[in-house]
Amino acid sequence: MSYGSIDGGSFGSRNPFGGPMRQGYQPVATQVSPSELQDVFQETSSNIFQINANVVTLEKNLQSLGTSRDTAELRQSLHSTQQQTNKVITSTSQLIKQLSDIISGSSRQDRLRLTRLKTELSESVQRYGDLQKKIAERSRALLPPAQKDKKKSPQTPSTEQIEDGPLFGEAASSEGAAQAFLSEISEEDVEVLRQREEALLQIERDMLDVSQIMRDLASMVHEQGDAIDSIEDYIQTASSNVESANQELAKANQYQIFLTSHQKRTAEHCLESVMTAVLSVCPSML
Repeated sequence: MSYGSIDGGSFGSRNPFGGPMRQGYQPVATQVSPSELQDVFQETSSNIFQINANVVTLEKNLQSLGTSRDTAELRQSLHSTQQQTNKVITSTSQLIKQLSDIISGSSRQDRLRLTRLKTELSESVQRYGDLQKKIAERSRALLPPAQKDKKKSPQTPSTEQIEDGPLFGEAASSEGAAQAFLSEISEEDVEVLRQREEALLQIERDMLDVSQIMRDLASMVHEQGDAIDSIEDYIQTASSNVESANQELAKANQYQIFLTSHQKRTAEHCLESVMTAVLSVCPSML
């Protein structure tokens, strides 16, 4: 199953943030109610918890491979658990992608929460991808040599190679070993081997494209980080501008006080001059 083969995520045909899911529709933060946003956050967190729980289950199943507990039911459990985990990972990635597109205008707390969920999902996906490789390697190692050679699917040798002798001899020897091996086991054992080979093919088909998911998540984390940095820079710049404006207002207020005081002194001086002039004229008139 490839990462890009799952579409729609858990949103369905309707956008949980408000509005229909139509071509070219880009929801904005004003269309998201706080309760809807928190519901999607909770769903994303629950999905990550489910992924980690499935990883624990798969780790236990891995320990049972090659033991007396290694049954057809165990192999089927490995297959079904991996398929379920693949779907949960893909739908959770879709949730986070849509949250990233919407939450840019939300609070800093919501943006930081989204960044934390992205990091947790990345770690869970990486752990799951590593575990898938271990399961496939362990399953392949448990196949008998003849079955391993079949899995490698060698190219058909050319006429020149056959005529050379050694390669032809090796092929005959390998075929003889396989026939000898099959003659020594019962029909029941042959059926078990067939089931294990089919289980290995299923496991290999179930392996998720972890590298692509990690690249997508890393890209979203980078974009979200840039958005947070830009908002922080904007807030810091705005705060600096407000502080500068307050300083200018304080200076203007001081200047106004100075100007008012100066005008008052000038008026008083003029009044004194007028009074002096009047008093100097009045005695001569008397």
